Amino acid sequence: MPLTNEEIESLEKFRDIDLSHQVQISDSSEKGQKLWLCLTFINQANQKPLSKQKIKLYHTSSDGQYDPADPNDESTARLNGSVFTNEDGQIFVQTILPGDYGSSADNRHIHTTVEGASPEAYDIHFKQYITYMGKKFVHGSDQHFLADLKQLADSTLITFITIAVKQPVPSSENDVSKIPDCQWCGANEASANLKWETTIADHNVQGERLIMEGTIYEKDGVTPAKDVIVYAYHTNNDGLYEKKGDETGNGVRHGYLRGWALTNSDGKYRFHTIKPAPYPNHSEPAHIHMTLKGKHFDEYWINATWFSGDQIITKEMTKKLTRTGGFSNIINLNLNEEGTWVGNRDIVLNPQ
Repeated sequence: MPLTNEEIESLEKFRDIDLSHQVQISDSSEKGQKLWLCLTFINQANQKPLSKQKIKLYHTSSDGQYDPADPNDESTARLNGSVFTNEDGQIFVQTILPGDYGSSADNRHIHTTVEGASPEAYDIHFKQYITYMGKKFVHGSDQHFLADLKQLADSTLITFITIAVKQPVPSSENDVSKIPDCQWCGANEASANLKWETTIADHNVQGERLIMEGTIYEKDGVTPAKDVIVYAYHTNNDGLYEKKGDETGNGVRHGYLRGWALTNSDGKYRFHTIKPAPYPNHSEPAHIHMTLKGKHFDEYWINATWFSGDQIITKEMTKKLTRTGGFSNIINLNLNEEGTWVGNRDIVLNPQ
Protein backbone atom coordinates (compact mmCIF):
# COMPACT_ATOMS: atom_id res chain seq x y z
CA MET A 1 0.00 0.00 0.00
CA PRO A 2 1.45 3.44 -0.94
CA LEU A 3 1.98 6.26 1.54
CA THR A 4 -0.59 9.00 2.04
CA ASN A 5 0.45 12.65 1.62
CA GLU A 6 0.52 13.00 5.40
CA GLU A 7 2.78 9.95 5.71
CA ILE A 8 5.10 11.27 3.00
CA GLU A 9 5.50 14.52 4.96
CA SER A 10 6.10 12.56 8.16
CA LEU A 11 8.72 10.38 6.47
CA GLU A 12 10.59 13.48 5.24
CA LYS A 13 10.70 14.80 8.81
CA PHE A 14 12.09 11.53 10.12
CA ARG A 15 14.75 11.40 7.42
CA ASP A 16 15.77 14.97 8.24
CA ILE A 17 16.28 14.45 11.98
CA ASP A 18 19.82 14.82 13.31
CA LEU A 19 22.08 11.90 12.41
CA SER A 20 22.65 11.23 16.12
CA HIS A 21 19.03 9.98 16.20
CA GLN A 22 19.35 7.71 13.15
CA VAL A 23 20.76 4.20 13.04
CA GLN A 24 21.51 1.77 10.22
CA ILE A 25 21.34 -1.87 11.30
CA SER A 26 22.03 -3.56 7.95
CA ASP A 27 24.26 -2.38 5.12
CA SER A 28 23.68 -2.53 1.38
CA SER A 29 25.26 -6.00 1.11
CA GLU A 30 22.67 -7.56 3.44
CA LYS A 31 20.19 -9.84 1.67
CA GLY A 32 16.55 -8.90 2.20
CA GLN A 33 13.94 -6.21 1.56
CA LYS A 34 14.83 -2.75 2.79
CA LEU A 35 12.82 -1.57 5.79
CA TRP A 36 12.63 1.90 7.34
CA LEU A 37 11.18 2.32 10.83
CA CYS A 38 9.88 5.73 11.91
CA LEU A 39 9.55 5.22 15.65
CA THR A 40 8.20 7.52 18.34
CA PHE A 41 8.59 6.66 22.03
CA ILE A 42 6.28 8.13 24.66
CA ASN A 43 5.82 7.74 28.39
CA GLN A 44 2.83 5.45 28.92
CA ALA A 45 1.82 7.30 32.10
CA ASN A 46 1.61 10.86 30.75
CA GLN A 47 1.82 10.30 26.97
CA LYS A 48 4.75 12.74 26.67
CA PRO A 49 7.69 12.10 24.29
CA LEU A 50 10.71 10.27 25.68
CA SER A 51 13.73 12.40 24.82
CA LYS A 52 17.38 11.36 25.26
CA GLN A 53 16.32 7.72 25.70
CA LYS A 54 18.74 5.02 24.56
CA ILE A 55 17.07 2.49 22.27
CA LYS A 56 18.62 -0.83 21.27
CA LEU A 57 17.27 -2.92 18.39
CA TYR A 58 18.10 -6.36 17.04
CA HIS A 59 16.47 -8.96 14.79
CA THR A 60 17.03 -11.96 12.56
CA SER A 61 18.38 -11.99 9.02
CA SER A 62 16.01 -12.49 6.09
CA ASP A 63 16.65 -16.22 6.62
CA GLY A 64 15.42 -16.05 10.21
CA GLN A 65 18.86 -16.40 11.82
CA TYR A 66 20.09 -14.31 14.75
CA ASP A 67 23.76 -15.36 14.38
CA PRO A 68 24.51 -14.03 17.88
CA ALA A 69 28.06 -13.31 19.02
CA ASP A 70 27.11 -15.03 22.27
CA PRO A 71 25.18 -18.27 21.51
CA ASN A 72 23.32 -17.90 24.82
CA ASP A 73 22.23 -14.30 24.24
CA GLU A 74 20.04 -13.38 21.25
CA SER A 75 20.53 -9.67 21.99
CA THR A 76 24.06 -10.07 20.58
CA ALA A 77 22.50 -10.80 17.16
CA ARG A 78 24.57 -9.88 14.14
CA LEU A 79 21.92 -7.39 13.02
CA ASN A 80 21.74 -4.93 15.89
CA GLY A 81 22.12 -1.24 16.64
CA SER A 82 21.44 1.44 19.21
CA VAL A 83 20.57 5.13 19.14
CA PHE A 84 19.19 7.92 21.34
CA THR A 85 15.76 9.50 20.78
CA ASN A 86 15.52 13.20 19.93
CA GLU A 87 13.51 15.83 21.82
CA ASP A 88 10.31 14.50 20.22
CA GLY A 89 11.08 10.92 21.27
CA GLN A 90 11.81 9.91 17.67
CA ILE A 91 14.39 7.75 15.92
CA PHE A 92 14.82 6.70 12.29
CA VAL A 93 15.98 3.12 11.65
CA GLN A 94 17.24 1.63 8.39
CA THR A 95 17.45 -2.15 8.13
CA ILE A 96 15.88 -5.12 6.31
CA LEU A 97 12.66 -7.02 6.93
CA PRO A 98 13.54 -9.88 9.32
CA GLY A 99 12.68 -13.44 8.41
CA ASP A 100 10.48 -15.84 10.41
CA TYR A 101 12.25 -17.28 13.41
CA GLY A 102 12.01 -21.01 14.03
CA SER A 103 9.23 -23.12 12.52
CA SER A 104 6.49 -20.49 12.84
CA ALA A 105 5.29 -18.64 9.73
CA ASP A 106 4.12 -15.56 11.67
CA ASN A 107 7.12 -14.82 13.84
CA ARG A 108 8.78 -11.87 12.12
CA HIS A 109 9.62 -9.23 14.66
CA ILE A 110 12.18 -6.67 15.79
CA HIS A 111 13.29 -6.62 19.40
CA THR A 112 13.31 -3.09 20.76
CA THR A 113 14.89 -2.39 24.15
CA VAL A 114 14.37 0.87 26.02
CA GLU A 115 17.39 1.00 28.27
CA GLY A 116 16.56 1.51 31.93
CA ALA A 117 12.78 1.28 31.54
CA SER A 118 10.71 -1.22 33.52
CA PRO A 119 10.17 -3.41 31.56
CA GLU A 120 12.80 -2.75 28.89
CA ALA A 121 11.54 -5.02 26.07
CA TYR A 122 9.04 -3.81 23.42
CA ASP A 123 8.75 -5.95 20.29
CA ILE A 124 7.57 -4.82 16.86
CA HIS A 125 5.53 -7.28 14.75
CA PHE A 126 4.15 -6.79 11.25
CA LYS A 127 0.49 -6.72 10.26
CA GLN A 128 1.21 -8.31 6.87
CA TYR A 129 3.17 -11.21 8.41
CA ILE A 130 1.09 -12.41 11.34
CA THR A 131 -1.81 -14.82 11.85
CA TYR A 132 -5.11 -14.19 13.61
CA MET A 133 -3.84 -15.78 16.82
CA GLY A 134 -0.68 -13.72 16.60
CA LYS A 135 -2.71 -10.52 16.32
CA LYS A 136 -4.74 -11.50 19.38
CA PHE A 137 -1.52 -12.00 21.31
CA VAL A 138 -0.12 -8.62 20.27
CA HIS A 139 -3.35 -6.75 21.03
CA GLY A 140 -3.44 -8.35 24.46
CA SER A 141 0.05 -7.16 25.37
CA ASP A 142 1.41 -3.70 26.15
CA GLN A 143 4.93 -4.80 25.24
CA HIS A 144 4.18 -5.87 21.66
CA PHE A 145 3.24 -3.55 18.82
CA LEU A 146 1.78 -4.23 15.37
CA ALA A 147 3.30 -2.32 12.45
CA ASP A 148 1.40 -1.65 9.23
CA LEU A 149 3.85 -1.79 6.32
CA LYS A 150 3.66 0.66 3.42
CA GLN A 151 5.86 0.55 0.33
CA LEU A 152 7.83 3.10 -1.71
CA ALA A 153 8.27 2.91 -5.47
CA ASP A 154 11.69 1.24 -5.06
CA SER A 155 10.05 -1.49 -2.87
CA THR A 156 11.44 -0.10 0.41
CA LEU A 157 9.03 -0.89 3.24
CA ILE A 158 8.01 1.93 5.61
CA THR A 159 6.19 1.89 8.93
CA PHE A 160 5.26 4.46 11.56
CA ILE A 161 4.81 3.29 15.16
CA THR A 162 4.33 4.99 18.50
CA ILE A 163 5.59 2.87 21.41
CA ALA A 164 4.29 3.61 24.90
CA VAL A 165 6.98 2.80 27.49
CA LYS A 166 6.43 1.92 31.14
CA GLN A 167 8.50 3.63 33.82
CA PRO A 168 11.23 5.08 31.59
CA VAL A 169 14.45 6.55 32.98
CA PRO A 170 14.30 10.37 33.33
CA SER A 171 16.09 12.00 30.40
CA SER A 172 18.41 13.88 32.77
CA GLU A 173 20.04 10.57 33.68
CA ASN A 174 20.83 9.50 30.11
CA ASP A 175 24.34 9.71 28.63
CA VAL A 176 23.16 11.58 25.54
CA SER A 177 23.02 14.72 27.69
CA LYS A 178 26.82 14.72 27.42
CA ILE A 179 26.76 15.32 23.65
CA PRO A 180 28.41 18.70 22.89
CA ASP A 181 26.20 21.54 21.71
CA CYS A 182 28.67 22.09 18.87
CA GLN A 183 27.65 19.58 16.20
CA TRP A 184 30.94 19.63 14.25
CA CYS A 185 33.44 19.74 17.14
CA GLY A 186 35.61 16.83 18.18
CA ALA A 187 39.18 18.00 18.81
CA ASN A 188 38.62 18.28 22.55
CA GLU A 189 37.71 14.57 22.67
CA ALA A 190 41.20 13.52 21.57
CA SER A 191 43.31 11.32 23.83
CA ALA A 192 46.43 12.66 25.52
CA ASN A 193 48.92 10.50 23.58
CA LEU A 194 48.26 11.58 20.01
CA LYS A 195 50.69 10.87 17.18
CA TRP A 196 51.05 12.43 13.74
CA GLU A 197 49.83 9.20 12.07
CA THR A 198 46.67 7.35 13.08
CA THR A 199 44.09 4.84 11.83
CA ILE A 200 40.41 5.72 11.48
CA ALA A 201 39.28 2.52 9.73
CA ASP A 202 41.27 -0.70 9.98
CA HIS A 203 41.18 -3.51 7.42
CA ASN A 204 38.05 -5.00 9.01
CA VAL A 205 36.03 -2.02 7.75
CA GLN A 206 34.57 -2.54 4.29
CA GLY A 207 35.66 -0.06 1.64
CA GLU A 208 38.50 1.07 -0.62
CA ARG A 209 41.63 1.73 1.44
CA LEU A 210 42.68 5.37 1.65
CA ILE A 211 45.63 7.27 3.09
CA MET A 212 44.97 10.97 3.50
CA GLU A 213 47.96 13.04 4.51
CA GLY A 214 49.35 16.52 4.28
CA THR A 215 51.19 19.39 5.91
CA ILE A 216 49.73 22.06 8.15
CA TYR A 217 51.38 25.48 7.76
CA GLU A 218 51.37 28.58 9.91
CA LYS A 219 49.59 31.67 8.58
CA ASP A 220 52.60 32.58 6.42
CA GLY A 221 51.96 29.46 4.34
CA VAL A 222 55.63 28.46 4.66
CA THR A 223 56.42 27.53 8.27
CA PRO A 224 55.26 24.01 9.30
CA ALA A 225 52.80 24.14 12.20
CA LYS A 226 53.72 21.75 14.99
CA ASP A 227 51.34 20.27 17.60
CA VAL A 228 48.08 21.04 15.77
CA ILE A 229 45.24 18.61 16.42
CA VAL A 230 43.61 17.51 13.16
CA TYR A 231 40.20 15.93 13.75
CA ALA A 232 38.59 14.02 10.87
CA TYR A 233 35.38 12.02 10.49
CA HIS A 234 33.46 10.59 7.56
CA THR A 235 30.77 8.20 6.33
CA ASN A 236 31.16 4.49 5.72
CA ASN A 237 31.06 2.58 2.43
CA ASP A 238 27.27 3.17 2.27
CA GLY A 239 27.42 6.92 2.85
CA LEU A 240 26.26 6.73 6.47
CA TYR A 241 27.83 7.79 9.77
CA GLU A 242 27.92 4.26 11.12
CA LYS A 243 27.73 3.66 14.87
CA LYS A 244 28.56 0.68 17.07
CA GLY A 245 26.31 1.85 19.91
CA ASP A 246 28.97 2.68 22.49
CA GLU A 247 29.91 6.08 21.10
CA THR A 248 30.41 9.02 23.44
CA GLY A 249 30.59 12.77 22.92
CA ASN A 250 30.17 13.81 19.31
CA GLY A 251 30.78 10.22 18.28
CA VAL A 252 27.01 9.87 18.81
CA ARG A 253 26.63 12.22 15.84
CA HIS A 254 29.73 11.44 13.80
CA GLY A 255 29.84 7.67 14.26
CA TYR A 256 32.94 5.60 14.95
CA LEU A 257 34.81 6.42 11.72
CA ARG A 258 36.70 9.35 13.19
CA GLY A 259 40.22 10.05 14.36
CA TRP A 260 42.77 12.56 15.62
CA ALA A 261 46.33 13.33 14.58
CA LEU A 262 48.85 15.71 16.16
CA THR A 263 51.15 17.29 13.61
CA ASN A 264 54.87 16.58 14.04
CA SER A 265 57.76 19.03 13.82
CA ASP A 266 57.36 19.07 10.02
CA GLY A 267 53.65 19.89 10.31
CA LYS A 268 52.76 16.46 8.92
CA TYR A 269 49.60 14.45 9.59
CA ARG A 270 48.36 11.15 8.13
CA PHE A 271 45.11 9.17 8.41
CA HIS A 272 44.70 5.50 7.39
CA THR A 273 41.04 4.87 6.57
CA ILE A 274 38.63 4.03 3.74
CA LYS A 275 37.31 6.21 0.97
CA PRO A 276 33.90 7.41 2.17
CA ALA A 277 30.80 7.14 0.01
CA PRO A 278 28.45 10.08 -0.66
CA TYR A 279 25.18 10.29 1.24
CA PRO A 280 22.57 7.84 -0.09
CA ASN A 281 20.58 10.70 -1.65
CA HIS A 282 23.77 12.01 -3.35
CA SER A 283 23.06 15.52 -2.05
CA GLU A 284 26.78 16.12 -1.43
CA PRO A 285 30.03 14.77 -2.85
CA ALA A 286 31.86 12.06 -0.92
CA HIS A 287 33.80 13.92 1.75
CA ILE A 288 35.86 13.90 4.92
CA HIS A 289 35.04 16.50 7.58
CA MET A 290 38.01 18.18 9.23
CA THR A 291 38.65 20.58 12.10
CA LEU A 292 41.86 22.09 13.51
CA LYS A 293 42.89 23.09 17.02
CA GLY A 294 46.18 24.45 18.36
CA LYS A 295 47.68 25.54 21.64
CA HIS A 296 46.93 29.17 20.88
CA PHE A 297 43.65 28.96 18.98
CA ASP A 298 40.27 27.30 19.45
CA GLU A 299 38.91 24.53 17.25
CA TYR A 300 37.50 25.63 13.91
CA TRP A 301 36.24 23.81 10.84
CA ILE A 302 37.41 23.94 7.25
CA ASN A 303 35.57 22.89 4.11
CA ALA A 304 35.39 19.11 3.88
CA THR A 305 37.87 17.24 1.72
CA TRP A 306 36.43 16.26 -1.67
CA PHE A 307 37.92 13.97 -4.30
CA SER A 308 38.70 15.00 -7.87
CA GLY A 309 36.59 13.30 -10.51
CA ASP A 310 33.48 13.18 -8.29
CA GLN A 311 30.59 13.86 -10.67
CA ILE A 312 28.50 15.38 -7.86
CA ILE A 313 30.85 18.37 -7.57
CA THR A 314 29.59 21.39 -9.53
CA LYS A 315 30.97 24.88 -10.20
CA GLU A 316 28.17 26.30 -8.07
CA MET A 317 29.34 24.21 -5.12
CA THR A 318 32.96 25.30 -5.46
CA LYS A 319 31.94 28.99 -5.62
CA LYS A 320 30.38 28.69 -2.16
CA LEU A 321 33.59 27.41 -0.53
CA THR A 322 35.01 29.97 1.90
CA ARG A 323 37.21 27.89 4.24
CA THR A 324 39.41 25.77 2.00
CA GLY A 325 42.49 26.28 4.18
CA GLY A 326 44.71 28.10 1.72
CA PHE A 327 44.68 25.32 -0.86
CA SER A 328 41.96 23.53 -2.80
CA ASN A 329 39.84 21.17 -0.73
CA ILE A 330 39.56 18.88 -3.78
CA ILE A 331 42.42 16.38 -3.74
CA ASN A 332 43.74 13.96 -6.34
CA LEU A 333 43.94 10.28 -5.46
CA ASN A 334 46.60 7.87 -6.73
CA LEU A 335 46.98 4.14 -6.17
CA ASN A 336 50.18 3.02 -4.46
CA GLU A 337 51.85 -0.36 -4.87
CA GLU A 338 49.61 -1.92 -2.22
CA GLY A 339 46.45 -0.85 -4.05
CA THR A 340 45.64 1.89 -1.54
CA TRP A 341 44.42 5.31 -2.61
CA VAL A 342 46.72 8.10 -1.45
CA GLY A 343 45.73 11.77 -1.35
CA ASN A 344 47.46 14.90 -0.06
CA ARG A 345 45.76 17.94 1.47
CA ASP A 346 47.96 20.78 2.72
CA ILE A 347 46.36 23.42 4.93
CA VAL A 348 47.31 26.96 5.96
CA LEU A 349 46.08 27.90 9.43
CA ASN A 350 43.46 30.62 9.55
CA PRO A 351 41.69 30.43 12.93
CA GLN A 352 38.20 31.93 12.86
